[in-house]
Amino acid sequence: MGRRVSQGTAPDLPCAPPPHIALSSCSLRMTLLHVQGHQTRAGCGWRRKICLRGGGGRGSQSRARCKEPCPWMVQVPAPVGMWEEPAFPRASYPLADCAGLLVSSGWAPCLPVWTLTVPAHLSLFCSSLLDAWTVFNPPLGSLVLQPQRRFGVVVVGVGRAGSVRIRDLRSPNASSEFLNLIGFVSRRELGSIEEVKQISLEDALSSQEVEVAFICSESSSHEDYIRQFLNAGKHVLVEYPMTLSWAAAKDLWELAERKGKVLHEEHVELLMEEFAFLKKEVVGKDLLKGSLLFTAGPLEEGRFGFPAFSGISRLTWLVSLFGELSLVSATLEERKEDQYMKMTVCLETENKSPLTWIEEKAPGLKRNRHLSFHFKSGSLENMPNVGINKNIFLKDQKIFVQKLLGQVSEKELAAEKKRILHCLWLAGEIQKHCCSKK
Repeated sequence: MGRRVSQGTAPDLPCAPPPHIALSSCSLRMTLLHVQGHQTRAGCGWRRKICLRGGGGRGSQSRARCKEPCPWMVQVPAPVGMWEEPAFPRASYPLADCAGLLVSSGWAPCLPVWTLTVPAHLSLFCSSLLDAWTVFNPPLGSLVLQPQRRFGVVVVGVGRAGSVRIRDLRSPNASSEFLNLIGFVSRRELGSIEEVKQISLEDALSSQEVEVAFICSESSSHEDYIRQFLNAGKHVLVEYPMTLSWAAAKDLWELAERKGKVLHEEHVELLMEEFAFLKKEVVGKDLLKGSLLFTAGPLEEGRFGFPAFSGISRLTWLVSLFGELSLVSATLEERKEDQYMKMTVCLETENKSPLTWIEEKAPGLKRNRHLSFHFKSGSLENMPNVGINKNIFLKDQKIFVQKLLGQVSEKELAAEKKRILHCLWLAGEIQKHCCSKK
């Protein structure tokens, strides 16, 4: 039989604790002290132990003692506490609506399976801890999270991005445990994709089961889809650019705030290994001048927007690396009969350092970035091979789920919104400059 542990107390644990220990309190808060792998040989198999520490609060003496170190040590303090782990930002996660935390473990000679049922706003954080624990302590067994809340999701558009989103939603991973893929919306009659059913836009908007929309259609349709789903009371994740104008994006963000819904614009370029490398390289350095050239095949402007919008991920790189920028000049060279386009944009940092951004597209041009940054302390010419970008859409999905669960601070949300709106405003100004010179 399991033992029920009340708030602020813990039982004396025998050398071989019971296989089920349940913690239950509607106002419980807990502090995770540490996760540390440890094994001892006991009888015919490996034995793992659980230590529960409790008493009068943080720093109190434990009433439960194990004779050996334990991999999982949990403190059950009196009224206040927090989850803490050195590898993650320190933050407080109250368990005011906790229905219970159940830790189930099998014992020797089998490897254990741990099942934790926690409130939605804690589960993703716990999952990150458990993922790290599994990596460093694989012999301890497997860990399973059962979130109390799952959000019904519909994917709108099943091109490249939409197909990746469906794949990630169907794959077993920490963030997908909070998302339940209901179906997809497409203008084409596809019936189903990998057992995921096609549903109409009208059904997606009206369904109480659908709580989240992933907008993965062409850029020109983003604004209309976002507006419809927000007005229907759904949270929205949208591929960049959110809209093809600053004014429309600002209006949609205000709508999301009035509705109390999450509006998240994907920026996987900020999750790439290349960007992580650049971010480290430019920290603390004084920029003298820089340039970023991007080449690729042509894009249809009617579907993906003016080049400053379809290429906004490069602009986002520059703003994220060097802060808000001002526009000096912009020109657009086109040969429509050859499907050739070259946009040249001259920007300036707050310290008046010049930055040149060039987008060049034509049939046969390989997708590539060429960069050159000159600092007072040296130069960076082109991008070294810094590794393969793995699961960047899945990483973006995790950020979105953190927003759904209220795990992103208001300060971070405001900074992200400011950056996105600034880039959209710049893109609009670039378009105006280029069109005025035609």
